[in-house]
Amino acid sequence: MNRKNTTIARCVPAAIAAWALAPTLALAQVTLSGFVDLNLEIAKSGGGTQRSLVSGGLNTSRLQFKSVEDLGGGLKATAVHELTFRADSGQAGSPRHTYVALGSKEWGELSAGRRDLPSAEMYGYIDPTFSGDYSPISNTLLYFAPWRESNGIFYTSPRVANLQARIGTTFGREDGSKDAKATSIAVDYWNKDLYLMAAFDRQYRRDLDSPERMRHSSDHYLGGVYSMGPLDLTFLYHRYNGYYAYPPYVGFASKGNDVQLGLRYEFNALQRVFASVVRKNDRPNAALSDATSWVAGYLHGLSKRTDLYTIVGAVHHARDSELRFPVSFNHATPLSNENPRGVQIGMRHKF
Repeated sequence: MNRKNTTIARCVPAAIAAWALAPTLALAQVTLSGFVDLNLEIAKSGGGTQRSLVSGGLNTSRLQFKSVEDLGGGLKATAVHELTFRADSGQAGSPRHTYVALGSKEWGELSAGRRDLPSAEMYGYIDPTFSGDYSPISNTLLYFAPWRESNGIFYTSPRVANLQARIGTTFGREDGSKDAKATSIAVDYWNKDLYLMAAFDRQYRRDLDSPERMRHSSDHYLGGVYSMGPLDLTFLYHRYNGYYAYPPYVGFASKGNDVQLGLRYEFNALQRVFASVVRKNDRPNAALSDATSWVAGYLHGLSKRTDLYTIVGAVHHARDSELRFPVSFNHATPLSNENPRGVQIGMRHKF
């Protein structure tokens, strides 16, 4: 056999092997997606009127890298990494979701890394703004509560008889203590027109004034969405009790409850409105105030990927207090006698 025929003889088996592997390799899919969201905002907070370009009125501007591989037998592996950024400056933002997961329709999904707690995944659907920048659920109702956590293990069960359970626990800070350790348990029911959820969170925090002391908080949630064609009506009740801390800035004990009512309505596939109001009762803590927070918004779609929007929101406090609830965490420190408010006019593009 001459040299040319020998080369062909070696290449043919390799080509056959590559051809045989091609269907398997094709099952691994890597996608890049995300949002670029920028708005012109006028907000009254911090003792003055602020006019600026702001990133993320409807969604946090971000890039998501996602890989999904079919392992056969209904089993698949997933890896997700999200990079947030400020659309007004291009600067990198806070960390978002980063996790790996293994799951199937029959057995559910097990994941590890940084992601929303099970409670947050459920009330995120209830929120008419879907956790937008002016969301009263994010900025008032959940001002104290745990939300997205790192160093965690999460399990989502398969949906059986319209019911699904989610469990998550985090290891907290890597210092041998329970600091920032969180456990979340949630169950939901979902059929065509009705969504119901119940959840419980327990979190541990180091006392900022007495670092040797570990304290905890408990949060209970009960909520739902009722759909009537293009109209969704939403409800969320939140009861909280314990010690809440945001190192190194503030730590306090509090006990109270919140109630949220909201709606979203689709005129058609490209035009929709939403509104949400939260009432907070926090009388036991003199440093805080009862408050009513609301938001309303209108979205006009230029296409399935590009929206123009207008959002208005405000927070009214029942009395002067040391800690105030912000209309947006871009303006996180209202004055002790101030009721912040603002308006955003912006554009969101998803890809």
